[in-house]
Amino acid sequence: MKPQGSDTGKIRKLAVLSCLLLCSVLLGGCWDRREVNDVAFVMGTGMDKEGDQYRVTMQIALPGQLGASGNTGGGGGTSGTKSYYLESKIGPSFRGASAEEQRGVSRTLNYSHRRVLLFGEALAREGIGNMMDVLARVPQNRLSSLVVITKGSALEVLQADAPIEQYPAEMVRELNYSYMENPRSIKLLLNTILLDGIDPAVPVMSLVKNGPANLKDKKTNIQVDGLAVFRKDRVTGIIDNHLSRFLLLGMNQAKNTEIFVLPPKGKGYISVDLIENKVHIEPNIRGDEIRMTIHINCNGNAKENETTFDISKEANLKWLEQQVAEQIKKELGEAVRVIQQKYHSDVLGLGRVIITSRPDEWKRIKPQWDRLYPKAEVTIDPVVHIENIGAITKPFGVKKENIQNE
Repeated sequence: MKPQGSDTGKIRKLAVLSCLLLCSVLLGGCWDRREVNDVAFVMGTGMDKEGDQYRVTMQIALPGQLGASGNTGGGGGTSGTKSYYLESKIGPSFRGASAEEQRGVSRTLNYSHRRVLLFGEALAREGIGNMMDVLARVPQNRLSSLVVITKGSALEVLQADAPIEQYPAEMVRELNYSYMENPRSIKLLLNTILLDGIDPAVPVMSLVKNGPANLKDKKTNIQVDGLAVFRKDRVTGIIDNHLSRFLLLGMNQAKNTEIFVLPPKGKGYISVDLIENKVHIEPNIRGDEIRMTIHINCNGNAKENETTFDISKEANLKWLEQQVAEQIKKELGEAVRVIQQKYHSDVLGLGRVIITSRPDEWKRIKPQWDRLYPKAEVTIDPVVHIENIGAITKPFGVKKENIQNE
């Protein structure tokens, strides 16, 4: 008669072996695989309105053409072979047009690598909220994709040569990061639309030729062409390039704002690059009278002095700082007037400041905010400090007796 312990050991070994076999059955990890050759990666999407239909244009990467720059660069390269192709269809909605595109593409469209989402200006002025649902509902869509408004149709911008990048969508993305401190992603745009007391602002981009008419082998390129300001989900206006630089300063979103100052005497300009800015908005509310003070502290460097004015002297440097501050006060004040009275867009978040600092007051004035906002008195209070005037102190190439010290 065999000992009972021996039978128990065999049973345990059999149980462990059965568990291992069961685990191996559950580890069939490749049953739903999707080969790269069966997927089409969408790098950028453009949306336009055509009558009562929506046109959706997708920029799809061609991996086989993504060679070294100079051989098959985006927009054509030297060989004329593009690293992408465009698929464009119309439908009754964003998703409807996308479904039409899938019928014309032999591979499964994949949106997980989409970098940018472009809205044509005409569509954006009608409102974009009703077509954003699918972007959040389908997990594959990246909410980190950057949003841009285009002058003209989004289709035209996505057709740009953009020879410096592999494809136009990548150039749009890089321009966003060089234009704003915190570019507007889908997630940030939607959050701003849903928040009280603040409206979105999104970069505007357009096509431009890369040289004069007589230049050979001209290419179409993409450039930042201002800032689109919203009222909730609808674009109400576009701030031009000049004023948008100062508006971004007030939004605490400016990157390397450059300001040009005329000297006290003579010709030329002194260029000051603002490299670090901090903004604080202070509310003052008495009844229906709302006063907002925008305090801006700016640090900058002198980048160029093509005048005879000596900025190495302390008094002259103080004068230059004051001139830069005065220009900020004037231009930002004009930008604020435009968004308040013409476009009724609170991209500076003045209402949001009241919500966070004076919540009781906001509850009182919230029903009247649309009427009170355009009448709010906004004061600009800039302070500028120039930290560095460069490797040379006096105007370069100017004789000592010609240098202006006063």
